[in-house]
Amino acid sequence: QEGHEHSLDVRARAAMRLTSAPLLLLPLERLACIPWRVSHAPRAQLVDSEVQAYWALLERAAPPTVAPTPALTLYRDTNGWCPFCERVWLQLHAKGIPFDEELINLRDKPEWYKEMVPTTLVPAIKLGSEVIWESDTIMRTLEERFPEKPLLPSGDTDEREIIEERLAGCADMLAAGARFAYGSRDSLSADEVAGRRAEFEGMLDTLEANISSTGGPFLAGADFSLLDAFYAPFLERWAVQLPLSLDFHIRQSLRWPALDGWFDAMDALPAYRQKVKGDAYSWTAAVSAFTRMFAPNGTISDESAALIKRADSAAAAAMRSMPPTEEAEVARQAALTAARKLLENREAILADATNTEAKSQTHIERLDPCDVEYVERMLREATSRLLKRASVSVEPSDEEEELPPMLSRTMAPHEAVACAQAARLVSARLCVPRDLDGLAAAELRSVLHELACEAEAFAWSGSGGLL
Repeated sequence: QEGHEHSLDVRARAAMRLTSAPLLLLPLERLACIPWRVSHAPRAQLVDSEVQAYWALLERAAPPTVAPTPALTLYRDTNGWCPFCERVWLQLHAKGIPFDEELINLRDKPEWYKEMVPTTLVPAIKLGSEVIWESDTIMRTLEERFPEKPLLPSGDTDEREIIEERLAGCADMLAAGARFAYGSRDSLSADEVAGRRAEFEGMLDTLEANISSTGGPFLAGADFSLLDAFYAPFLERWAVQLPLSLDFHIRQSLRWPALDGWFDAMDALPAYRQKVKGDAYSWTAAVSAFTRMFAPNGTISDESAALIKRADSAAAAAMRSMPPTEEAEVARQAALTAARKLLENREAILADATNTEAKSQTHIERLDPCDVEYVERMLREATSRLLKRASVSVEPSDEEEELPPMLSRTMAPHEAVACAQAARLVSARLCVPRDLDGLAAAELRSVLHELACEAEAFAWSGSGGLL
């Protein structure tokens, strides 16, 4: 037994200990139906031509997208973290304006963008030959040029006056929120911290009163408006991140019931929920990433270490508790969107998963480059299962071979571990809305969790419980 244990891949065993799914909780009936229990042909090392042929089969199976002619180009940040970009992004979807996107790396902005936009900031749009920047200016321009589905009432009405008055107060709200949220970066006395908290609470009280005075559920009444698009990106982030960083809860608070109803109304808005809203996992993981990223001189204090631990734990819990999409057609479309994303980006995903010099989320362990075959196997299986969820048939022609399963009888346990680790890694690296919208990400994470559990069960069984 001792000799057998030492013959196993040590790195693989360590990786298994890091995964979050308890193997013994996998039901026995689930173990009985996973693919590796079916007899398969002996596994041979795949050559590149075979791999390309399998991906070509998946690409041919996925129905092509039909996109309307874009009316403009939106320039936004690569990571999907900029709340000012999200404002415009949400407005475009709510108004149904078709658009192209150019993603701008904020750490290394291209020269052409800095020459095009005097402020060099995002967002910006290009409408014909006209370039417009600053989110406020962009959004008002869009209301003027695309009046078919207005998010601002016409001028000289009481409704317009109310919205304009509340838009004018948005900057004060955001400033108070920033002072409160990031106060720990300053050397503040207890009284100063309490003062910032009280200031922010007062702003939320005003928001609560405003919603109540116009009947809700949105910020200016019964309908979604430009006002909601202005506030949503910030309230979305605060609702997830402030409970972690400052034990401050906006949602489900007896003090702000109308505001809680606003969150529910926004979640029911397809342009928001299905397109631009970040999910709980992504905003929680961002707390951990930002705390590491902005540590003074790279030194993480005890307080920051405790926050990172809370954020990582909450992110793992959020990953496990993602509810499935209930509407069948919406779920089908979400699965198809996720499958297309894997087909489009598989080379980038393979590179990230085996990048030994990663620049972001460096605390998430990547796979060894020699394990790229197992990352590819996992991605191929995930794509196939997503297409099946989308009711897309993956049928080879008479000249083509069927897609091989991710796992086979001849696979060594440590190879299955690599497949499982790859699935967990891709799930952890998936950021909403940077990479996918929330519904498509939920479908993809569901498939990745399924694959990780199957591969971990394979490894556990094949190693006699040692892995």
